[in-house]
Amino acid sequence: MTLKIRTIFIIGFALIITACAVNPPAIVEVAPVETVEPAPEYFLNSSEYKLLLNADMFGDYEKAFAEYWQFVQDVAAAEGIPVLAKENPLKLSHKQVSFWDTEGLDLRKNSFLLRRKSKYKAGEIRPGFEFGLKFRQTDKATTLSKDLTMTEGYVPKFDRIELESDIVYYSAKNGGDDVTYAVSNSVQLDDMPSNTYGGFVKIYPVLATLGIAEEAELSKVAGVFVDEWMVKPGKLDFGDGLYGRMDMSVWIVETEAGEMRIAEFSFDHDFIKDRQYDAEAMKRCTTFINKLNDYKPDWSEVGKLKAAYLFE
Repeated sequence: MTLKIRTIFIIGFALIITACAVNPPAIVEVAPVETVEPAPEYFLNSSEYKLLLNADMFGDYEKAFAEYWQFVQDVAAAEGIPVLAKENPLKLSHKQVSFWDTEGLDLRKNSFLLRRKSKYKAGEIRPGFEFGLKFRQTDKATTLSKDLTMTEGYVPKFDRIELESDIVYYSAKNGGDDVTYAVSNSVQLDDMPSNTYGGFVKIYPVLATLGIAEEAELSKVAGVFVDEWMVKPGKLDFGDGLYGRMDMSVWIVETEAGEMRIAEFSFDHDFIKDRQYDAEAMKRCTTFINKLNDYKPDWSEVGKLKAAYLFE
């Protein structure tokens, strides 16, 4: 390179460096990539079949449980359905149940249900509370739209959010089978949260979407606790791995008008993702309560969900 060309190159390079120092290139800000948590994957993981029972038969509920348990076994034998009974099928469990809402029942109006359960031991309420939030609709897609995931730091009672179909037989609504879908998530707490709506928004963020004032006070629906007595006698084997877990329960509620009793027989079974039970097993499952009702119709009552009585 000649001296003249070298001189021109050096001068040009110096001018470029000077220009960059005086007018540095603009810094382009890149928006951070937003991390979106995937919505929980729901699938229909259980069904519960409910038959409301005649409360007049449950004045002595222990005797009534024993009698109805015999009816269940009679019908199962007639239908060729094996019964897998527990060692002590009529062992009683005792809980206190209540439902919590605003004065205007705003949760109920938005298809949500907030339930509290406490267990008894030796006739005394055990420490701690189990709270469960449930969203119920007749349309499965609408039900699936609600994310009941808890705030980080709260540990759900179960390892999955339940999506259940509830089938009420001989429904007061339509005289037939009333099917609704519900997602639910429960948590065990050592202490009662604040009796305000905001206290539960902290646990279930979905509640913040309803437009209810966080300072709104929550109280027991109808001002009552339910005294729940229950037996879980065993399972019905419908075949193809389809087992119905049976419950019999009676709710005893003290009201200003006197004592009210609500009794129910039910069984539930799981669904396994990407697996279908064979048609014969499902048929035995879905017709069992009809057979049970026909066997002792005077023991049955027009169907409702038990909580409906308290809200009414």
